[in-house]
Amino acid sequence: MLAPHWRKKIIRTIRTHKWEAVALAVILCIGIFLRTYHFSDWLHFEIDQAYDFNTVSPALTDGIGHLPLVGPNVGGGLLRLGPAFYYMEYLSTLVFGNTPAGHAGATLVLSLLSLPLFYVFTKRYFSVTESLGLLAIFSTSLFSVLYSRFSWSPNVLPFLMLLSSYALLRAVSPKERHPAQWFLLAVTVVTVTSQIHLNSFFTAPLIAVLFIAIKRPKFHWKVWLAAAGIILVVSSPLIVNHLRDHGENLHLLRVKLEKTGPRIAPPLQTAAETIVYDAYEYFFIVTGIDEINGMKLSGYGFSCGDCEEQLPVKSSAILLFTVAGILFLRAFFRERDTDRRNFLLLAGLWFLVSFALFYTVAQGYRMYPRFFLIVSPLAVLWFGFLLHDFMSDRTRTRSVIYATIILVLISSNIRRIIPVFDQLANVPTETDATAPTGDIFPDTDRVTLGELGTVAGYVATRSRESGYPTYLSAKSEFVLPFWTILNPLGIRYHADITDKTLFTEGNYFDIKFSGARPNDDPKFTVTETRNFGMLTVYTLTPRPEFIVADRQSPNDRKDLMEMKVLSKLHTWDE
Repeated sequence: MLAPHWRKKIIRTIRTHKWEAVALAVILCIGIFLRTYHFSDWLHFEIDQAYDFNTVSPALTDGIGHLPLVGPNVGGGLLRLGPAFYYMEYLSTLVFGNTPAGHAGATLVLSLLSLPLFYVFTKRYFSVTESLGLLAIFSTSLFSVLYSRFSWSPNVLPFLMLLSSYALLRAVSPKERHPAQWFLLAVTVVTVTSQIHLNSFFTAPLIAVLFIAIKRPKFHWKVWLAAAGIILVVSSPLIVNHLRDHGENLHLLRVKLEKTGPRIAPPLQTAAETIVYDAYEYFFIVTGIDEINGMKLSGYGFSCGDCEEQLPVKSSAILLFTVAGILFLRAFFRERDTDRRNFLLLAGLWFLVSFALFYTVAQGYRMYPRFFLIVSPLAVLWFGFLLHDFMSDRTRTRSVIYATIILVLISSNIRRIIPVFDQLANVPTETDATAPTGDIFPDTDRVTLGELGTVAGYVATRSRESGYPTYLSAKSEFVLPFWTILNPLGIRYHADITDKTLFTEGNYFDIKFSGARPNDDPKFTVTETRNFGMLTVYTLTPRPEFIVADRQSPNDRKDLMEMKVLSKLHTWDE
C-alpha cells in the first residue's frame, strides 16, 4: 500500500491534469491489451525459448544453486554473456509458475512497464501533448507489440535502455535532489543490460561512459566506490565462470571479435547501407510497414523484388529519417535549458553508438530486425523531432494536424497487428497461417504454444495407450519444445534413434507443417494421419525388416538435459 502522503499527491496530480490522466490511461490500456491478449496460448515457443526453459527450470525443482553462471549463447555460437536474463526468468517463474508462459512473464511485465517509463522519459524534453502522441505510437507499434509477446533475451532491451537512460538523466540533473541514487541505479541497469545481448554489450556501457565523461557529475568518492562494487556484484557470475572454465568464454569473445564475416564492403557503401537499415527499420517501428524490408533470413538493404512499387515508401523512409536527423541537430545546438540539452545529448549518443554498431555489423554480417530492439524507443523519439518545431506554436489547427498524424500512424500499426492476430487465432484450423514477409522473425511460420500443446497432447494420449517409449521427428526448431511439453505429461525423452535402431515396442511420430510432403521413409509405414491446422502428425510403424530389437535398452535412455542441443552450464552449486 502507498503511504498516505503519496496517495494524496497522486490524487492531487490527477485532479490537476485530468485530461492528461485520461488520455494516458486510455493509451496504456490499449498498449496493455495488445500485449496481453491471448498471451499464453498464442505464445511463440521454439528452440530458443525451450532451451531457456530447460536451463532455468532445475533451479525451481532442485534449488536456486542450479542457476547457471552464464546466459544464453549469442551470435549463433558458443559464446555466452552474463546470466541476467536467466535470473529474470527465474524470478518470473516464482510469480507466474514454471510453465512456458510463466517464463515469458518477465518479458511481458517489463514490456508493460516500458510504456509509462517511455512517457516519463519523453516528457523530459517533449510537451505533454507530444509525449502522449509518441506514447500512442510506441504502445501500438507492431514491432514493439510482437517482440513483447514471447520470451527472448533481446525482448527486454527496450525497457532496460529506457530505464538506464532515464536514470542517467536524473543523475546529472541540477534539479535532482538525490542524483547519487539515480547514478547507482543507472550503473546497475547498464551492467545488467550488457549481459542481455551482444549488441547491448557493446552499446549500453559505451553510451553511459561517454555521457558521464561529458557531463562529469561530482559524486562523493564513496558513490564511485559503490558503483564499482555494483559492477563487480552483478558481474560476479561471469567472473566465477571465467575462473571455472579457465577463460574459455573470454577466448570465444575474442574469436567473435576477430571474425570477419562473409564480406568486407567499402566504407562508404557500408555507411550508406547502414543509413538505409536505420531509415527502413525506424520507419517500420513507427508505421508498422514492413514490406520494404523483404525477407529477413538473408538480411535486407538496397535490393528488392518490386523496387518501382516500393520506391515511394523507401524514399519516404529515407527522407523522414534524414530530415529528423537535421532537425535534431538544430535543436541540439539551439537548446539552452540544461535538462533538455542533456536529453538531446543522451539521444545523440544513443544514436551515434548504435549507428557505429550497425555499421560494424553491416561490414561483415547480416542485419536482422531484432538488432533494433536497442533503439526501438529512440526510433519513436526520432519521429518526434520531426514534429517538435511544428508543435512549438500550439494553435488549434496545428493540434488537429498533429492528432491526425498520430491517429494515422496508430491505424497503420493496428491494421497490421489485426492480420497477425488473425493468423495466430487460425493456427489450430488453417493449414497456412504464415506471414507475407518475415516481419520480426527470420521465418514466416506462425506456430503457437497452444498448437504445440494440442499436438503434444495427442502424442501423449497415443503413447499412453501402448505404454511404449515415444520417438518423434519434427523441424529442428520444434523438437526440443515438443519434448519440453511432453515431459510433464509423463512422456519421457529417450535417446535419439537412428536408422539402425528401430524397435518393435515404440511409438513413432513424424510432425510436419501441413502441406509439406508426408513421410516417405522406406523404413516406415504411415498408419495414421492427423491434421491439427498448421501441423500434421503422421503415426509411423517400422517395417519388420528394419527392426533391430523388441525394445530400447534402459541403459540407452537419456534425460532431456542430455540432448545434444542442451549444453551443460556451470552453476553456483559447482
